[in-house]
Amino acid sequence: MSLAGKASRSVVLLLISLMLAGVATQTEAFAQTKEPALLPDVQPLIDRAEQAFHQGEEAQAKGQTDLARKSFDQALDTIIQSGIDLKTNPKLDAYYRSLLDRIHKFEAQPGDSHPVEDRQEAVEPALLDELSDIKDTELAADASGGIKIFGRYDFNFTVAPPVFQFMNFFVSGRGRSTMVVGLQRSGRYRQMVEKIFKEERVPLDLIWLAQAESVWKPNALSRAAAKGIWQFIPGTGSRYGLAQTQWVDERSHPEKATRAAARYLRWLHDHFEGDWLLAMAAYNSGENRVDNAIARCGYADFWELYKRNLLPQETRNYVPIILSIIIISNNQKRYGFDVKADPPLNYETFDLPGQTDLKVVADLLGVPYEVIQDLNPELRRGASPAGTHYSIKLPKGMKKQFEIAYADLPEDQRVRKIAPPAEEVAVRYRPTYRTQVAAYQVRRGDTMQALARRYGISVKEIARLNRMSERGELRKGQKVRIPQTLRASRDNSRRSARGHVSRYKEERVIRSRYAARVKDVSRGKDATRGKGRSVSSSRKSKSSSPARASRRRR
Repeated sequence: MSLAGKASRSVVLLLISLMLAGVATQTEAFAQTKEPALLPDVQPLIDRAEQAFHQGEEAQAKGQTDLARKSFDQALDTIIQSGIDLKTNPKLDAYYRSLLDRIHKFEAQPGDSHPVEDRQEAVEPALLDELSDIKDTELAADASGGIKIFGRYDFNFTVAPPVFQFMNFFVSGRGRSTMVVGLQRSGRYRQMVEKIFKEERVPLDLIWLAQAESVWKPNALSRAAAKGIWQFIPGTGSRYGLAQTQWVDERSHPEKATRAAARYLRWLHDHFEGDWLLAMAAYNSGENRVDNAIARCGYADFWELYKRNLLPQETRNYVPIILSIIIISNNQKRYGFDVKADPPLNYETFDLPGQTDLKVVADLLGVPYEVIQDLNPELRRGASPAGTHYSIKLPKGMKKQFEIAYADLPEDQRVRKIAPPAEEVAVRYRPTYRTQVAAYQVRRGDTMQALARRYGISVKEIARLNRMSERGELRKGQKVRIPQTLRASRDNSRRSARGHVSRYKEERVIRSRYAARVKDVSRGKDATRGKGRSVSSSRKSKSSSPARASRRRR
């Protein structure tokens, strides 16, 4: 009996020990699943950037300022083009900020002179800054259903629920007024843009990127220092030949910037093997970031990257925004828009032999200053560059009148001396890294806090620069001066978002030359049938293997 009792106790103890071991194993496994993912090792990246910075220091010490500036640019671009979101990596973010401070201090020369002709640069907020912050939850309220797609298009693309949500946002939501403004302003540049896109072999439907980027405003400036109708950041603008000096910023030159945008889009199209949606995504966030997302996903398909949340929130919004605007713009009356577009800008050019004030030009022609300024938005200080010839645009039919009046104008009266505010001079560096002071016109609903968030600065900075109280209220139409540190804010708008994204059905949109129509996604059947070939949008990427994907990276 005692032996049986001992045996029973042994069995019970054995079972208890096995149960405890199982619980311990499960607890350990659970703890392992909760362990956060390790941050990437950024030290090699920092070492490369630091090496470039030291090369810049050595070049500056030898008086080789151009070489020094290139080395400083290389140091900053090493971090920016790495594809790592600075907000998710404290170590890299801290280094990047310290690198900026060192370059700024190195570049700021105590005896720097600033021309008295220097003026504030007039800029406007970029539309994409506002649209890129829209969350999926906010769009859900606009996706009431029932909206349909009409029309034919000159490139292949697929539509999914986010496209319908943004269509509803622009047709019946708070984005309708923005759509109206863009459709109206597009008339100024549309003929020119279509001509250039055709020459560069870019689908004409993609001209509507300009509507999402800037509402067709040449002086639109984003919080990431992207500028112009096509919103080039400084580095990409330089890469495509757009000059950026203290007098001229060709990112705001409508024709030159359009040519650069068309060539960049075509290059991205070829880089992503003919996929225009991936090209658009890369136009927003950079080809390296999209390449990395494809390598992680295994599919070279935008909607697959969207579903897996592998792109920043701004880019996830960007492509559906573009597609929705293309669809609406090509079928304006079908969606309830009856907007009269502005007439195309008509002008003649005149070669100025030396620096000339645009206000002098306006006075000689007897037209408002804004007329000349609108024709020459790339002239940052309201005057042509010093020490060189410059081709200026004049209203159509006024060239002869200007030639006669300008020939009689004494040379010392071509430029009016306007000294910049003292605080603007005090905080300025040389052009590549200086803090710009931009004039912003207050719109309804603007507050100091909203402007501070939009431009990545503090309320205190705005208040100090405008001699206002930090608690002061802004009036509609009021001019507010906004400090803009270009290089420091280049990456501010690159955001990453994490969260559940539901899977959904995708439908095909076929090229117009096949006379096919878009399928009615909301009903799940063809709206109109036609001849055409179907193209699968969720194809397996040819570059899904790591080796193939890595060859795509630049």
